Amino acid sequence: MKLPSLVCPYNQALLDQIKGHDIAIKVNHPSDISPATAYVRSSGNSLINVIVEIEKPLNTIYFQEDWEGIPMALFAPEMGNFRDIFKQIHKIRDLKVHVYFPVENDENLASSHILASLGITCCLTFGEKKPNWDALSDLMTYAVLGSVPHAPIEPFHHIAYHYNPGNYVDWGSVYFDDPKEFLHMDSRGRVALSHHELLNGSFIAEDISILKDPFANTGYMEGINAWRQCFLSDHPCITCEGWKICLGKFTVNDKPIEGCSTFITEMLAVIEQYWAEREQGRL
Repeated sequence: MKLPSLVCPYNQALLDQIKGHDIAIKVNHPSDISPATAYVRSSGNSLINVIVEIEKPLNTIYFQEDWEGIPMALFAPEMGNFRDIFKQIHKIRDLKVHVYFPVENDENLASSHILASLGITCCLTFGEKKPNWDALSDLMTYAVLGSVPHAPIEPFHHIAYHYNPGNYVDWGSVYFDDPKEFLHMDSRGRVALSHHELLNGSFIAEDISILKDPFANTGYMEGINAWRQCFLSDHPCITCEGWKICLGKFTVNDKPIEGCSTFITEMLAVIEQYWAEREQGRL
């Protein structure tokens, strides 16, 4: 049984308590990327990602050569001035960086299209505000069916790649938000099912000992099966045609965001077209 990876802050005292685990380390500033990477690798753990959130646009980041070979998830509010990005485009493309933008900003949809066309993987993050569904649908179609080579645009690439007509697709792992694959720790070593629950102070364990047998933890079992509760509560999402590739992710306060059903149904149709064209050798 593969244990879930750990998402934890760059805290040396905490890392000294962890041995032999896959770690996604969260840093507060790009300048911490290299030292955090070195410390994780020297601590007896395996680095799977460095997560950094910045409050300024992406163009304000200077991408350093010593980041080469470091897998990074860089969350930024927007791209910013493209000319600044273009000056570093070869360096960014050569790095193992995935850029995350909030979908609520319409400009980020165009930015994701541009960056992906230049070979940079982009990921859209969803919040409580209704996105521009039409623009998002156009980007999703480009991400899945675009004939011109481009880098992945997530979560669409993940959903299309893992799609199976007979199974559900959970794309929470794109955001380190699937407890089957990731658990989140705070600086005290307490364990939560997601970043959101960590921020809310909702923990399933007080320390890392849960990883000895996570399936013996009631909170963990409830977390990995939470989507099943939609059937027990007769949630409106279960009647949606696109349920199997969404699992109720477009909800706020347990209510679907207006327009999400139309979008997710369109995405399902695009993904089915993608697989049909692959089978015919057209993709």
